Amino acid sequence: MAVIAIRWTSQLDDGLVLAPERYDPRTRQCPSASAEGRTISELANLSRDTLQPQKADASLRYVVLDTGDAKNGIISLKLADDHTAVGSAKKILKAGDVIISRLRPYLRQVGLVDDALARLGLVIASTEFYVLRPKDTQSIAYLAAFLLSDKVQEVLAASQEGGHHPRFPEKTLMGLVVPAAVLGERDRLSQAVEDATIATRRAESLLTEAGQLVADLMRVEVNHESARTASAD
Repeated sequence: MAVIAIRWTSQLDDGLVLAPERYDPRTRQCPSASAEGRTISELANLSRDTLQPQKADASLRYVVLDTGDAKNGIISLKLADDHTAVGSAKKILKAGDVIISRLRPYLRQVGLVDDALARLGLVIASTEFYVLRPKDTQSIAYLAAFLLSDKVQEVLAASQEGGHHPRFPEKTLMGLVVPAAVLGERDRLSQAVEDATIATRRAESLLTEAGQLVADLMRVEVNHESARTASAD
């Protein structure tokens, strides 16, 4: 079904943007959400803190995240590296931030920066990420769940612009309205996202331990085989 949107030139975005996706009516939430709720711009700051490679500190360890390292609300735990890993401009992240990739939103590359990740070193990420940072001490972890909700995903999908590397604009993200009903449960939702991240870290730890045990057992087996060969000689 065709979707038609009519705009006067005075209603075009700054720069006289003519991309039809920018004015797709599906990029707007339902009136009930807009009537009662608060925009993300009212609930979180959009951090633009960046690190240029030439300013990387040789004395620090860096955890470098690419867009594929965030998925369905969880950021993969990665090993810290030295300053040479900062090969291009990166966004600087802090514990408590919620990140979402602006590139191909259907990939659901959303995640919460947790303490376990932040303890490994200075966490930096691809500039394809939008970085939402709390305005105060209250957790915004619930925004990870909100951004992954079906309706919001539909809005982001309709907002993406470009054919080869479709991205959605900052304006769409910061203009999303979090309904009052969701805000009323923000603490419980934030706790759920944080608990899910902790559980994931525990699972990652168990798998790492299992992998190490396998490596140890194989090393012992090789040593035994070498010893038997030496005895036979």
